Amino acid sequence: MNAPQPAPKTLGDRIGGLLAAHAETADALVRDTVRLLYREHEAGHVCVELDAWQGRALDPATAPFPDAPHWTEQLLASGVCSSGPAPLAPRPLVLDSRGRLYLLRHHRDELRIITQLRARLESAPLVPATALRDALEALHWLPQDDRNDWQLAAIAAGAARRFAVLTGGPGTGKTTTVARLLAVLLQLQPELSVALAAPTGKAASRLGEALRARAADQPQLQAAMGDIHTRTLHRLLGYLPLDDAFRFGKDQSLPYDVVVVDEVSMVDPALLAQLFDALRPDARLLLVGDRDQLAAVAAGQVLGDLCRVAEPERGVGAGLAAYVAAATGMDLPVHSGAPPIADAVIALRTNHRFAAQPGIATFAQALAHRDADAAMAAFAAQHPDLQLQPQADAALAAIAPDLLAAAAADGAGAALDHLSRCRVLTATRLGPTGAEAWNRRIELLLREHGHRVEEPYYLGRPILVTANDHQSQIWNGDLGVVAEVEGRRCVVFPTADGHREVSLLRLPPHETAWAMTVHKAQGSEFDEVLLAMPSVAGPLWQASLVYTGVTRARRRAIVCADPALLAAGLRHWPQRSSGLADALADEGGDD
Repeated sequence: MNAPQPAPKTLGDRIGGLLAAHAETADALVRDTVRLLYREHEAGHVCVELDAWQGRALDPATAPFPDAPHWTEQLLASGVCSSGPAPLAPRPLVLDSRGRLYLLRHHRDELRIITQLRARLESAPLVPATALRDALEALHWLPQDDRNDWQLAAIAAGAARRFAVLTGGPGTGKTTTVARLLAVLLQLQPELSVALAAPTGKAASRLGEALRARAADQPQLQAAMGDIHTRTLHRLLGYLPLDDAFRFGKDQSLPYDVVVVDEVSMVDPALLAQLFDALRPDARLLLVGDRDQLAAVAAGQVLGDLCRVAEPERGVGAGLAAYVAAATGMDLPVHSGAPPIADAVIALRTNHRFAAQPGIATFAQALAHRDADAAMAAFAAQHPDLQLQPQADAALAAIAPDLLAAAAADGAGAALDHLSRCRVLTATRLGPTGAEAWNRRIELLLREHGHRVEEPYYLGRPILVTANDHQSQIWNGDLGVVAEVEGRRCVVFPTADGHREVSLLRLPPHETAWAMTVHKAQGSEFDEVLLAMPSVAGPLWQASLVYTGVTRARRRAIVCADPALLAAGLRHWPQRSSGLADALADEGGDD
């Protein structure tokens, strides 16, 4: 009988062993601590809080970690860990004054963000309130009544400072607000250079299309759109894959006056730190996103941290409130004692999209207020646009007509139109409730109705691109469909003015997309969504994942889940460990 093979070593195992070999003391503790750091980073945490792990063991084969004071003492004595923000001789591990342990590069990324934010928040208003008022009056955008217009407040925040954050759920008008802000800035400075970016190609494409649509009734923005290009953050920063480096950074600045980044919830700290380094000191940066959506696949949740410390639901900082009053006459609620970041973060509150979808609207609003009971009650109210269906077969039957219509669509345009109407979203790619399993389930349904799905590129097969292809201008997250055009089979992708065909031989890495993960669906919308959640409890049961999946639906969302698991999951909002929020809330810290 063969002996069981040891589990392959992870990166954390290898780095932990390497640092333990160089440690002057406590080599076993160093090894296990590094393994813990890497494991927590894979779970989304930027750092490890020693207090939370004292007395706990990494696994049954290791000793429990010591109490935090002794742990700190042994790490600092090991020779591989430093304390403070700028050690004379950088070491692989960094321990801050609050007992948070980082890998050196992650600590540096966080410091870069904090330093840049503080500098941008300290600057005086770039536009006098009187000048902003004149621009708003010229555009006929001054308030007509006593109600507070939070879109207008966001415009004021973006005009006044070199840094602003705009957050809000789907349908609250984030893109409309961005368009109006750009129109105001162009009114003030017609030669302004603007860059638009997003973390994925799909999100960048949608941002550009949405702004072009809204520019139709804004002459300043419409005239400038020909010179405003939308791209991924990696392309904006000039990523060099062979060098794993960026063309733009602290040594070469981006040539733009304004940079707008959408879907910021998906951006990790390392990429955001690179963007901050690449901005000119006088350039504006506007971050846009939904703080309640899933955080980045990599570690960190920068948008969530910024909103958590700013608490925009409590009002704005006194400085921004005074500026808005002088520019618009609005009397915004003031968040007393707020840190400086509260002058830069605006949360949009009114949903304009889901007026005809009361179930989705009620659900999204309940979770935005962290009210899990109200969110569950939205399902119990039996709204036609929000349904809970525990049985997978019944859930699939509810969307089967749309799937069958997409498979039978006549022509590329019709196929694309049908595929934009319906999608199955899952928590994982693998497993019995993952995207691959649901793709097989749907293909079996199609086969039962006479559709041929045996060949790899059958007609009507939806394609999700999983890697960027700069040469073909196809991006990770792009959705297309296999079609026959002029007698040859190809994949057709939607464009702003129609569609384009791509040869099967030129396709970058891709997968079938009747079903896709919620992570990959961020930045996309569909008329109908079937959200298939795991059938057992686990870490994937979290409110942000359910919220993100449901709010991808424009007209109807069906959640396939056990009601008890769903009720418990809606109470779970995981927090990722980092020092960003504390540093911005406490200017007296040493971070």
